[in-house]
Amino acid sequence: MKLAVIGDIHSNHIALEACISHALKRKVDEFLFLGDYISDCPYPQKTMEIIYEMDQKYRCTFIRGNREDYMLNHRKDSQEKWTYSSASGNLRYTYENLTKRDFDFFEKMDIQGIYEREGYPSFRYCHGSLTKSNELLTSQNKNLENIMDSLDVDLLVSGHTHIQKSMEFGSKRLVHPGSVGIPWYHDGKTQYMILHGTEYGWEEEFFQLSYDVDTVKEEFRTSGIIEKALYWSKLNIHALETGDDYTSHCLLLAMELCKEAEGEVIWPDIPEKYWKEAFHNFVKDS
Repeated sequence: MKLAVIGDIHSNHIALEACISHALKRKVDEFLFLGDYISDCPYPQKTMEIIYEMDQKYRCTFIRGNREDYMLNHRKDSQEKWTYSSASGNLRYTYENLTKRDFDFFEKMDIQGIYEREGYPSFRYCHGSLTKSNELLTSQNKNLENIMDSLDVDLLVSGHTHIQKSMEFGSKRLVHPGSVGIPWYHDGKTQYMILHGTEYGWEEEFFQLSYDVDTVKEEFRTSGIIEKALYWSKLNIHALETGDDYTSHCLLLAMELCKEAEGEVIWPDIPEKYWKEAFHNFVKDS
């Protein structure tokens, strides 16, 4: 059994196509998608078209990530304010490019599941954790050992971290497949993994693939997303080029600068001048 595990696409349909093509050439039997299909990169509708096509042509399993939860929650909460700005412009742009079909698709998904096939050991999978779509299962999570200790199977596959990694907890294992769309490290190469299954267990094989990053950068320019989320878009372009992601660091610094200067900060009302200062603190050559 060969199971392609694909997570954190973040609207990068060009990287997604590269991973799918590579997996099909390796004759995978199934696809497991771990969520965060949309946001951050332009044209989320192009990614969703590929997802629907995959669902029709191949054996696929889908769960949703925190970005899908953001979209669903925003749809339910008419009071939530997303503005065209570096703080929330990317979310608003993504939301405005989704359809009813997309929302219905996200709504039907869970944030976790269990993989069960006759002749193979069962394992669990999730986007963040088994209980929260935005929980990071990294060594910095103080509850990680408890989570793994209470796991009722020997393998947990989790996305959200954007880092390819395997961690052992006694007889149990936690595996992160990396990110297709906004990959960390490996010079920004798109990432996914194949799980090779036998009656005795599952063995992960990580891949980092070169793809047409220049076309993704061109889509940032032609889609209008840069004008709607200036520094967030620049940070994502930098991550695509280098594998170095500073989005969360930049957000925290921009909020800190705003609070120091104005006495308070309420997301997403962070003036662009603080984003600019924070951005150049991390991306000095831009």
